[in-house]
Amino acid sequence: MLLLKRYLPMIKIKIFLLILLSTSISASTPNFVGEELKYSAGFRLFPAGNAILSLTSDSLNGKPVLLLSTSVKTNSFLDAFYTVRDETLSWLNIEDFSLLKTVKEIREGKYHRNHSAHTQGDSLLIWNKKYFTITEPVYDPIAFIYFLRSQKLSLGDSFHFLSAGEKKVREVWVNITARESIKVPAGDFDCLKVEPVSPDGKSLLKNNGELRVWLSNDNKRLPVKIEMKTNVGTMVMKLKEIKQR
Repeated sequence: MLLLKRYLPMIKIKIFLLILLSTSISASTPNFVGEELKYSAGFRLFPAGNAILSLTSDSLNGKPVLLLSTSVKTNSFLDAFYTVRDETLSWLNIEDFSLLKTVKEIREGKYHRNHSAHTQGDSLLIWNKKYFTITEPVYDPIAFIYFLRSQKLSLGDSFHFLSAGEKKVREVWVNITARESIKVPAGDFDCLKVEPVSPDGKSLLKNNGELRVWLSNDNKRLPVKIEMKTNVGTMVMKLKEIKQR
């Protein structure tokens, strides 16, 4: 409750800014549409595989949307111990990057799961035949990174959104906590560190996992580095290649 009171003025400011920015977002195509980002993925001591993020223009039910594709694939060495083949397609609102539909195919070791979700009107999220009442747009966590890329970010900024998970919709705060120099295969970048947190103090990812993202501190806001803390170690994704379709 104290955290909510502390950030309430900032929430009002962000809501006002989003209203002002909504026309500019819808009026022009963001410069990262058509972009494909390739990452090396690994744990602290050894490489684990590769990941790809891409955002393209698409259509859904006859309306223009954005299609966010993500994939994570372990290399042949790690496949011998723990194979990962994760694929996600998320169709996003072209105005604010909020979730319209998502289809996920998860293959992590012996854990295999397919699931999907889509919004219906402004009030319901359907997830594997489960219904959730929502009072505001919901986001895929990776899609919210792209929303942040469309904003003017500064150290100390804080954002709030609803995250669509497999079993429930969660409230998430995203804080810009530091400015750091990051070196990755794609080059050296001055970055803003982005850290999502849950207001109830619970982990945002399964198995007590955590997430951190470093966005380049320039007009591209490239997700240069992504860290995911899991029960088997910290997975680090480092940008190695940028393609524009």
